[in-house]
Amino acid sequence: MSRFSCLARNGFQFSTAVLLVAGVFAPSLAQQSTTYRGSVVTDWTSRHVLFSDAGTLTNAMKSRSDRWERIVNDPRYQMQQIRRDAPSARLTTISDFHSTKPSRNKPSPPQPQKSKIHQDWSVPIASTGFGVADWAYPAKYSFDPSASPSCGSDYVVYPVWENGASTQANIVGVNNLYSGTCAGTVPSVLFAYEVGTGQVYNSPTLSLDGTKIAFVESISGGSKFHVLTIDQSGNAGCATDTSPCNGASYNAPAVPGVNNSAVDVAITMDGGVSDTFSSPFIDYTHDIAYVGDDNGTLHKFTGVFHGTPTEVTTNGWPMTIASGSMLTSPTYDSGSQDIFLATQYPGGGAAATTGTLYCVNAAAATASFCSTSSIAVGTNIFDGPIVDSTWEQVFVTADDSTDTNMILFQTPVNFGSSVTVDYGAAGTNHYIGAFDNAYYSSVSTGHLYACGNQESAATPVLFRIGFNSSGVMNGSPDSGSFALVKSGESGAGVSCTALTEFYNVDQSTDYLFLGVEYYGFESGNPNCGGIACMMSFTLPTTSPFTFPSGPTATLTENYGYAFSSIVVDNYSNESGASQVYFGNIGEGAGIQASQAALQ
Repeated sequence: MSRFSCLARNGFQFSTAVLLVAGVFAPSLAQQSTTYRGSVVTDWTSRHVLFSDAGTLTNAMKSRSDRWERIVNDPRYQMQQIRRDAPSARLTTISDFHSTKPSRNKPSPPQPQKSKIHQDWSVPIASTGFGVADWAYPAKYSFDPSASPSCGSDYVVYPVWENGASTQANIVGVNNLYSGTCAGTVPSVLFAYEVGTGQVYNSPTLSLDGTKIAFVESISGGSKFHVLTIDQSGNAGCATDTSPCNGASYNAPAVPGVNNSAVDVAITMDGGVSDTFSSPFIDYTHDIAYVGDDNGTLHKFTGVFHGTPTEVTTNGWPMTIASGSMLTSPTYDSGSQDIFLATQYPGGGAAATTGTLYCVNAAAATASFCSTSSIAVGTNIFDGPIVDSTWEQVFVTADDSTDTNMILFQTPVNFGSSVTVDYGAAGTNHYIGAFDNAYYSSVSTGHLYACGNQESAATPVLFRIGFNSSGVMNGSPDSGSFALVKSGESGAGVSCTALTEFYNVDQSTDYLFLGVEYYGFESGNPNCGGIACMMSFTLPTTSPFTFPSGPTATLTENYGYAFSSIVVDNYSNESGASQVYFGNIGEGAGIQASQAALQ
């Protein structure tokens, strides 16, 4: 179990902002290109901010055109469109936006044969068993999603839940990732850095060109915000203590700037605070990072990837959100230009208190709450909010106010109302759910999948909740469900990972990935054999959207009692190139596996 149960244009060409004057397009913009030509970053923020069908003027008409312009020019929107191969990501003129509506649902393919997920490799990243924390995500950089996967440029970075030392890296990156496509040792250690004596509990975030990594080094009473420029020249000099040496392995790390050209800018967060659960969110457009701490304060850093990283300590920053409370990771909404985050429980991991969702006005000159600053949710909010920028909705998972049931909570960005759905008994960590591909095309046909518990038992079950035509959750889960642990383990308190969905365009298949830390189910084929288990579900993409009867593939981990959260990379059909990445805490390893036993 866990220790606690100005527009960045790197690699992009964006259109000039769309001008709507009296409902008519400005003719001078008619030929501006909107073609995406960039690399793709997949990290924790890819799961926490989403854009459900913002690619047409329908959404511009629903609200202010300036809001729509900010959305379609948001790099995360651009990258999401490429991941889903949406037509709006390939449009060439403004008129295309007017006439084309993305249609992402393709005919459902034959159900894949059930099998074990194929593990391509496991690379050690920690010596004492703690690798990637269960609430953290690796981060993946892909140089060109339209070309063959790059063995040299593509890489994945794992944050390490260990104190940095001369024999222990606290951040590790690997490249040469793709078995069957890349030559030589797969993977290769691209870098293994000791960036200080603290632990990197939380999820890293990458620059759009993949050259820099932002993360927090967690140190009691003095956590540090880092911006690390990596050196990709290799490790040929490690044996002779000369350059280039970027750390040949996790237990022989390099120090940035010593026998390498890496540069690490480390800023002690104002106030001498600790940060356990809050990962930095990068507003790429303005080159700003936001991150919370364990004492209820939100921090702001400017010049993150394109200037000199600096914490803002004027005009009300850092901003007190809820003194004495741990904060979740913040989520920035480019549409409303607001930041959403929640309180978890008192600093130091004490007993749960009422969790509250907060809204901060990021566009204001002085740190300030939104006009409606907060809304009560429940207790035990472990994970940061999900924001759907298109439908202007915020989602949080929590326990209810009596700490009896797990709930999914939805509210519009102005906190004008809320919907609460009970989806099982309290008792385990609960992380964010995931939306199926249908949600991105037509919200009323889509679903939010979540890992809850059986009623009156801390036994994980996969649920889903549907939506009405206004993008509001139904009042109760759908009738289908799937028990994720073996029978007879009622009350075992097994936690799930966060859920990750990925639409594989080349296969026209919608995948859902999740893991349980132990006691995986033992019925059917495949099964988990009663141990830690990663699962891949195939989700329906057309009506009648039948609830999946079980996973189509599993991966068991004998040494794992908890998995980290999961990121997914490509939809390539090349050998070893459509993968998932996660950490195995018990094994102290970073792992790559195929999406669904493709090899």
